[in-house]
Amino acid sequence: MLRANVLIIVGIVGLYVPWHNMAIAKSERQTSERRMGEKWRGDTALLPQYCQERAKGSQNPEWIKWRNKFGLQIAMHIHHYCNGIYSEQQAKLEMDQGKRSRALGNVIHQMNYVGSHCDSSCVLYPELHTRLGWALGEKGQVAEAIKHFQLAIQAKPTYSLAYARLSDLYVKTNQPAEARKVLEAGLKARPDSRSLQRRLKEL
Repeated sequence: MLRANVLIIVGIVGLYVPWHNMAIAKSERQTSERRMGEKWRGDTALLPQYCQERAKGSQNPEWIKWRNKFGLQIAMHIHHYCNGIYSEQQAKLEMDQGKRSRALGNVIHQMNYVGSHCDSSCVLYPELHTRLGWALGEKGQVAEAIKHFQLAIQAKPTYSLAYARLSDLYVKTNQPAEARKVLEAGLKARPDSRSLQRRLKEL
């Protein structure tokens, strides 16, 4: 009987420890996201104008103009999008790999969240998937990143940034032939794109 009770206790502890560790990890991630969410509102200098206006409050007249442009479905989630953009900037500047990884994770989390409310008719759709593709690529999730770049291009064939970042990913993963194909396709859609012209010349 004593042995049976010991086994039960050991089993309960065995279940509790991984659950407890998962709960701690989730709590730490949520705390990190809250802090990041607070930071972007006080540091908007490099963020898009609509983020700067949203940071001033939901009743700010200039933000209301942007809200009407985006539509209520997306506007109500725009603080998540601005949070993601802020994290993208932090990831590009951060030298500490642990902090950089967390920033990239937040980009992915926030863009996925907004993406769940933004279909291909959404004005932010091409930009959103391009940002998501970049973050996934930086995290080493290459196949998933390519999928999101392609979604951006399909939604807006003239969106040169999607071609540029996709070609950069192919170069980074030692696929220059694929990078060239992407750049040539991009220049066919946007012959005047200097960023695509420069990349093709560098290849």
